[in-house]
Amino acid sequence: MAAKVPVKKELLNWAYNRSLHQDKLHKKFKLLDKWLAGDKQPTFKQLEAYAAATATPLGYFFLKQPPIETLPIPHYRTVEDGESGKVSPDLIETLHIMQRRQDFMRDYYEQHVGTKLDFVGSYKGLTVSQIAQKVFNLLGLQQDWARQHRNFHEALKYLIEKCEKVRITVMQNGIVGGNTHRALNVSEFRGFVLVDEVAPLIFINAVDAKSAQIFTLVHEIAHILIGSSAIVEASPLNSQNADVEKLCNEAAAEMLCPKDLFIRQWHTHYPDGAVYETLSNIFKVSPIVIGRRALDLNVVPREDFFSFYYEYLEKLKNQKASSASSGNFYNTLMSRLGNPFTSAVVYQASTGNIQYSEAFRLTGLKTKTFEKLVKIVQERGV
Repeated sequence: MAAKVPVKKELLNWAYNRSLHQDKLHKKFKLLDKWLAGDKQPTFKQLEAYAAATATPLGYFFLKQPPIETLPIPHYRTVEDGESGKVSPDLIETLHIMQRRQDFMRDYYEQHVGTKLDFVGSYKGLTVSQIAQKVFNLLGLQQDWARQHRNFHEALKYLIEKCEKVRITVMQNGIVGGNTHRALNVSEFRGFVLVDEVAPLIFINAVDAKSAQIFTLVHEIAHILIGSSAIVEASPLNSQNADVEKLCNEAAAEMLCPKDLFIRQWHTHYPDGAVYETLSNIFKVSPIVIGRRALDLNVVPREDFFSFYYEYLEKLKNQKASSASSGNFYNTLMSRLGNPFTSAVVYQASTGNIQYSEAFRLTGLKTKTFEKLVKIVQERGV
């Protein structure tokens, strides 16, 4: 008979309470109620399985008391269905992964570049239109930039490339690290930004639709300009009352749908009966953003907007969100890691500035996969 592990019930309960899939835990572990009550204890094999099922590091079960997990940056979220700010282990782990990568990038830039970015946190006190213009200037964009791209995927890729040129690292992923069994929940967060004067980093939840990812990216750039790290919902309908969120949402809407250009296009296409979808393709934002922008600019009555809004939500019910997890594995991997981070890790490992074991830890890759990535980076000249 397998030996039992003397794990404290407080630790088992802590892992249980942080899990978002408690119903599945009861189905998987028949003695779970007795474990949680302290009447029975799991075997080591059962504890390993429980750790995996609750996304809890195994070592946590051998602590004297449950750890206190806190988010190091504000989490602006429109809380629904009674979810009173509960934070998933998936979000916490993703945030910690990004913090480690940002630390690496900061060290890399300090070693090889040595300069701070003067645009980070430099634009406090500006109006919405002024921040939107700063985004245009920073990325070197014209107001009609979006019309040059055939689809949302190309537009997002273009914006990310512009960010990378000004040393903003952008990473996209729809799962925790490389774990395909731990999909990120877009209802919990669409992205976050870690503001830093040397190595600002934006993370985008790739489970989200490409149009929504574009809005999230610009929203996060606004956060960098005003110097405010945050985990956000980044939605044009976000009911968050935090001043910084309202400012970044409005700035993103103004940058992506500039007022004068938007009004001209609205009046041009309104008679065609599909104005929301038409302008969505022109400005490369979702029809919801188009509708909210029209409402805020008083070119559509509230009743017309909400009629469209609820009809659009019905259309979305049976549609799957886009994800960056399909297609060529290494193309997906590059989008998850971002070009600047990938090239920096490859360079540092190849020159001996970091151990290969550190490169594996930073990228989450194993030996053969990382070696293949090195060849691709060298071939592409990334």
